[in-house]
Amino acid sequence: MYNFLLMAHSGWRYLALLALAVAVIKYVLGWLGNGGWGKLDRQIGVITTIVVDIQLLLGLILWAIGAGMGLVGANITRTVEHPVWMLIAIVVMHMGWSRTKKAADGAKARTAAITFIATGLLVAVGVARITGMM
Repeated sequence: MYNFLLMAHSGWRYLALLALAVAVIKYVLGWLGNGGWGKLDRQIGVITTIVVDIQLLLGLILWAIGAGMGLVGANITRTVEHPVWMLIAIVVMHMGWSRTKKAADGAKARTAAITFIATGLLVAVGVARITGMM
């Protein structure tokens, strides 16, 4: 079970990164182009949030099963730092998406762009810490 979840979490990350990249590109283009806010913009934000939330859920289940197997604590970066960075990224994403939905039409793309850029940067730091790049 643990190996299956590890593979699922490792594989789903590509969907999460792809969704974040699409969201950032779409919202930055909308922000710079002063484009309107349409149904597609809302759908991209919702889908990105769902995909990243699934990644978090897989990670938390993996962490809980690893704790039951005595694996948590073996590597402080993997068992503490990485989850904390990812939780911070999720909180930023949800707070920013909530602000995006409440923003005036002209400010939605800017708010969404900043939200998903910040989320992507936080995810990058969390991944860099776990891979030893930082």
